[in-house]
Amino acid sequence: MKMRSTRRGKKSDAATNQRKGTSDTILILLLVLMIGVFVSNLIVGNQLAINSAIHVEVTDKGVALHLTTSTDDLSPKRLALKHKKHIATDIKPEKDVYRGADITKILTGELPFPTDCSDGSPNERCRLKFKPGTVQLSNVKTLQQCYVDTAKYKAHIESTKEPVMTSISHKHKIIFRNIPKSASSTARHAMFDFLEGKDYSLPFDLMMKLVTNHNYTMISFIREPSSRFYSSYDEAFYRMGPWMGEGEIARKQPNLRLQYLSVKYKVDKYPYFYEGMKEMNDYRKMYCPKEVLDTGVYMECDDYDSIDDGMLLKRFEQFVHDYDGIEPFDLHLNMQTTSLIYESGKPLPITTLYNASEAEKDWQEIASQKGVTISDGEMKHGRHQSRRFDVSKVSEGTQQKICKILVGGTANVEEG
Repeated sequence: MKMRSTRRGKKSDAATNQRKGTSDTILILLLVLMIGVFVSNLIVGNQLAINSAIHVEVTDKGVALHLTTSTDDLSPKRLALKHKKHIATDIKPEKDVYRGADITKILTGELPFPTDCSDGSPNERCRLKFKPGTVQLSNVKTLQQCYVDTAKYKAHIESTKEPVMTSISHKHKIIFRNIPKSASSTARHAMFDFLEGKDYSLPFDLMMKLVTNHNYTMISFIREPSSRFYSSYDEAFYRMGPWMGEGEIARKQPNLRLQYLSVKYKVDKYPYFYEGMKEMNDYRKMYCPKEVLDTGVYMECDDYDSIDDGMLLKRFEQFVHDYDGIEPFDLHLNMQTTSLIYESGKPLPITTLYNASEAEKDWQEIASQKGVTISDGEMKHGRHQSRRFDVSKVSEGTQQKICKILVGGTANVEEG
């Protein structure tokens, strides 16, 4: 599929360039801590001007993060962990515990887990604070420290009894673990057109045997969480619309209709979603310019800024208000981390986690390691569509709730 040409009215690339500047270390910290009490979203805080402090609870299971959104929490005094005793002689003042370098040593075992805390943590669990992006671990090693509450987030996690959709190049022994809305279209293009890969619906155990017994490399891409949340909602809203049950799409793809009907109950709890909509064109009229609709080339709608008068934005904000982050109505709203773990919560044997904002460059590097050249400009696949509502108009309260969803999925983000 060729990328649609850029047309007038397209959004500038400023936001994309900003995301490209974000380091992989910060991104993976945001990703792997998204599930349960383990996720924090620094970039949301930066982009949305949310003052936040991150609390990491360090236990023998791993680390679990909590987020608060008070300006007072950013003061040096509040950011210092209060101890009755120092946990090691080389951590001198309390503020040093806040440094990512020391948290890294705790996670890697170079320093002991602190057990004597005065912050009221139950069961002698210490809640340490650190600045996001300062933990000195690679993306994969950070993932290995992830602790996921698999009971709480069961609806996000694929069953290992079900086949896994993945892309595999047997020639180059590469398995691409797909995470929806995280440069997956670009990845499949690279696998198909350059690395001789194919899509497979593979039994989970077989996929694991390829890695452990046959030296296949498993890779994946992750995306800045708040940006992905907007894209995931867009995709989920489209996929769960009434046009999937009745109309042209349903007639042409009966299997898609059956799948829609089997999960429709999940979206019924948001009755305001599709008010006034029955067919796909009812939806398109809310965000696509009339002159584009009149051409009949509906795919062009995604190349233009939305004309939403606030109705779609209002429905999005109501959804965010109502959504607890626990029961997604579509798989695109699943947390990224849940595609990278077993049902038990143990991380998959991922070799490398890449940044979705650098997908073209990273696929060039991956291909080069296999003796394949991907020239600049050849990575033409991927979806570059506008949002169907204006993200810049999302209220601060909604932005904060999104952050809470990504942190812990509950109204009380300190709950763990």
